Amino acid sequence: MIMRATLDPSQLVIRDGIETDIAWCTALGSDYRAEYVWQMTVQEAADELFISCRKQRLPRPLDARHEVSQRRLEMAIRRRHCFIVLQESPTNRILGCISMRVDETCQIAYLQDIVIDKPWRRQSLGSRLVTVAQLWAREHSLRQIIFEITTTNYPGIVFAKSQGFVFCGFNDRHFPNQEIAVFFSLSI
Repeated sequence: MIMRATLDPSQLVIRDGIETDIAWCTALGSDYRAEYVWQMTVQEAADELFISCRKQRLPRPLDARHEVSQRRLEMAIRRRHCFIVLQESPTNRILGCISMRVDETCQIAYLQDIVIDKPWRRQSLGSRLVTVAQLWAREHSLRQIIFEITTTNYPGIVFAKSQGFVFCGFNDRHFPNQEIAVFFSLSI
């Protein structure tokens, strides 16, 4: 049995990220294990387009990592986009972060990063960050948050759906490594 670290909720601080937080956030344990992926199929026929998203079991678990980009966090600070950290107050240890870039024209925030360091997962900390991100989006007069997730990050897809995000599309070469992105939206 794996023992998990437990936290005193009264000792958690959620605040705007600053320059000195970036190194801590990029070092967070952002690895995950997926036993499933989303398989995307697109078929065109005459005047119709059929898109299928299917949960597919992998022959063996996939160990992967969500890379939190230092450059993306630096841009979030400079451009006044959303960069929020979750910190334990007695130790000042960063336990997690969330970042979103904003499209002001469309009034949409694109959730790019949400990471809880591995020892602190399964304590609703990710849910807390999403709630704060929603408040941030509302304060900035945004109407929607779009969560960008790779099709291989099945735990991320399950998390997005548990937070009320609904599937709204995909891009078959969205990420720099050419991975497929699926998009889930949440109205503000």
